[in-house]
Amino acid sequence: MRGGFAFALALALLPGSPGPAAAAPVAGAQVRYWSFSNGNDLRDGILYWAQGPFHVQLEQWDFVRGQDQFRPEVGLHLRDARRSVYTLQWRHERGDERAWIGTEQVVGKRWVVRGEVSPLFFRDSTTIVWDAGADVYYGSYGFAGATVVHDPRAGGLWVVPVRARFASERNDWLQLTLAPASRRTVGWAVDGKWRWLRAGVERNSRFDFTSLDNTIVTAGVEVPLPAKR
Repeated sequence: MRGGFAFALALALLPGSPGPAAAAPVAGAQVRYWSFSNGNDLRDGILYWAQGPFHVQLEQWDFVRGQDQFRPEVGLHLRDARRSVYTLQWRHERGDERAWIGTEQVVGKRWVVRGEVSPLFFRDSTTIVWDAGADVYYGSYGFAGATVVHDPRAGGLWVVPVRARFASERNDWLQLTLAPASRRTVGWAVDGKWRWLRAGVERNSRFDFTSLDNTIVTAGVEVPLPAKR
């Protein structure tokens, strides 16, 4: 389920729904504690800012053992007249690079369909992860949806995250995620936002194609910024 935070950030800040106008600009900070089944835990600090079509995220991975990582990310999210969204995004990952090219298309009063390709540029090879899915909105910010993700690493993996977000008109929300995978594992997550608070917990089985399980606990703040006139 890794990558879920970026997906949730894009949904929360730049919804492609048939709901209200694009969300107000925001800035946020989060601390995520990753508890691995082998004891090599990780402290993950995140700062992010989103305004207009841009978002910037700075992330620092601090392991108990092993090499730490600084992971800067920048994204461009463009809207058309139908309020569909087109995304270009890049992130640096300790000597490797990852990009995203995707779109969220409004196809009716309540439906949005999504598709994305994400090349991973390693030192000696390039791998393509892709996903496709759809969301149905039952309020301005509330929705339910499913995504099919294929990752070819380590022989290939299929994951199908299913999400439901229960949201108020001011965009406070609770989101539930269940993510069954082709290797008979199931991940899950519960996260939410209330006013300026963000919190969540996530469970991953066989994280990143290893024998490790992990649990991630998140706490943070998110504040609105003055909108440009």
